[in-house]
Amino acid sequence: MGGDSQRKLKPRTRNHRPVNSTEEGAEGPKNPLEAALEIDGQWVVEGGLASRLFQKSALGKPLSGGKLALQPAELMFCHWHRHLPLPSSDWVEQQMTTDGLFMHRCAALEAVRDGGEKVVLFNSLKDDHKAKCTAGTWALRWNRNQHPSRDEPLAQVRWFASQDLVGWRELLEWGEAVQAQNHKAEILVVDGEFDVTIYRLEIETIAGNMALPDLGESTMAGLAQTWAERKEAQNGVFMAMGKENWPLPTVGVAQMNGTWLNSVEAEWLDYLLNQVALSELGHLYSDLLSRGLLCRPGFKYGCRWRLYCEPMDEAHAPWLLSPEDEAPSNWDGACLAVRLAAGVHKKWLCALHGEEWQYLSIERILIGRD
Repeated sequence: MGGDSQRKLKPRTRNHRPVNSTEEGAEGPKNPLEAALEIDGQWVVEGGLASRLFQKSALGKPLSGGKLALQPAELMFCHWHRHLPLPSSDWVEQQMTTDGLFMHRCAALEAVRDGGEKVVLFNSLKDDHKAKCTAGTWALRWNRNQHPSRDEPLAQVRWFASQDLVGWRELLEWGEAVQAQNHKAEILVVDGEFDVTIYRLEIETIAGNMALPDLGESTMAGLAQTWAERKEAQNGVFMAMGKENWPLPTVGVAQMNGTWLNSVEAEWLDYLLNQVALSELGHLYSDLLSRGLLCRPGFKYGCRWRLYCEPMDEAHAPWLLSPEDEAPSNWDGACLAVRLAAGVHKKWLCALHGEEWQYLSIERILIGRD
C-alpha cells in the first residue's frame, strides 16, 4: 500500500473531565480560591471572584452584597476552567444522588462554553431574559464578544441524551416559537461517552423551479386514456407513454419507452384524474410537487425522498426528507440521519402535517464558526 495509506492518524483525545485537578498545562492562581458555599439551596461565591465570573464570563446569577449564585453545572464548569475548588471531595456523588442527569448537564454546558461562548442557564437568567424563553428552553446563548447585561441573546438552547426519544411535533413547535423571537434554535446531544454534538433547527421554506404545467383538456384526456390502460405491478404502475409525450416531467421515471410510477406517484395521478382521496403520504407528495420540487427515492440515504429544485442533470438535491412517521425515533437515529445528509452535502428535513405541511431541518454546527 502507498505511503499515504500507511500514515497513522492520531485518534482524537477524549475528555474525561477529571475533578480536583487543574487543566493540563494550566496554572492555578497563586492564592487558591475559596470553594462555593451552599446558602438556601444555592452555591454562592463572593467578592472579586463573583465579579470576575459574571462580568467576564456571564456565569451565575448576581445576588445582593456582591455575591453570585452558581447552578451545579456552572460550578463544575468553574472547577474545570476557573480553578474553583469543589465544596467537598464527594460533591459530585452528592449531586448525582439528587440529579441523575448531573453529569450530562455538565458535559452539555462545558461543550458549548468551552470555546468562549456565553451560555446562561434558565435559572441564572434575569427576569426579562427568562420572559423571552420558550417553554422547554434550557439556556440562552450569547456570542463570546457579547454579554447578557447589554446584548440580546442569539440563541435558545436545549439538550438531550442520545438515546432520548424525539418528539418531532413538540420540537417543531419549540423551534417555531424560538424563531418567532428572532433567536436561533439549538440542540445539544450528549452521547454515551459524554461527547456533545451541537445542532441547529430551522423551519424551512422549501421551493423549487419545476412548477407543474397547466394541462389542457386534450392532454388530460390522453393521460386519462393511458391511465386506464396502465399495467399494475406490486409496487407501482407502468404507463405506455414515453418521455417525449409524458406531460409531467417531475412525476414518474422514463423506462422501456414508457413511464413508471411508484405507488405514491400513481396515487397522486389517480387523484389528479379522478379526484380520489389522498393518503397522508400522497398529500405530502402533492405539497412537494406544488412547491416546484422533484422527488426521487432516498433509500440510499435512509430517507423517503431526496428533493431537487432543478432538473437532476443540472443540479444536486439540496434536501433529504423523511415524513414524521418515518423519522428516527430517538436522537441516536436523528444524528445519524443528519450526518448522512451532511456527508453528501445535503440538509435533512422532517415533514410534519398540521394546518399545512411544515418542514423542520436539523443541521450540525460548530459554535463560533457557524
